[in-house]
Amino acid sequence: MDTVLPFRRPQQPARTARGRASVRLALTRRGRRLVVLIAFLLGLAVAAVSMLALDISSAVAGGSDRAVTVTVESGDTLWGYAEEYAPTQDPQDFVQRAQQLNNLTTARLTAGSTITLPVGEIER
Repeated sequence: MDTVLPFRRPQQPARTARGRASVRLALTRRGRRLVVLIAFLLGLAVAAVSMLALDISSAVAGGSDRAVTVTVESGDTLWGYAEEYAPTQDPQDFVQRAQQLNNLTTARLTAGSTITLPVGEIER
C-alpha cells in the first residue's frame, strides 16, 4: 500500500533586509527637473511671504509707507515742509518725492489744497 503524503509547498528563503539593499532608486531627468522646479517655487513662496511679513520691499526701496497729509496754507512751500518734516534729509529729495506722491509737475502749492508728504525715515 502506498502512503499518501500531504502536499507541501517548497520553502522559499525568507526575505531579508540584505536582499532589499541592492535595490536603488534613481531619478530620471524629468524627475530631477521636477524636484528643482518644486524647490525653486518653494523658495519663491518663502521669499514672498517674508517680504510681506517683514515689509522688506519698502526697506529696499529706501522709504516707508508712512505719510502725513496736510492742508496747504498761504505762503507754504515744499521746501519749507522739507525743513519741518525732514530736517536730516536732503530737501531736494524730499521735494521730488512729494511731487511724485501728489502728481505735481512743479513745486508750487495752492493754498487750501491737501497734499501728502513723505515722512518714512524722518525723525520728528
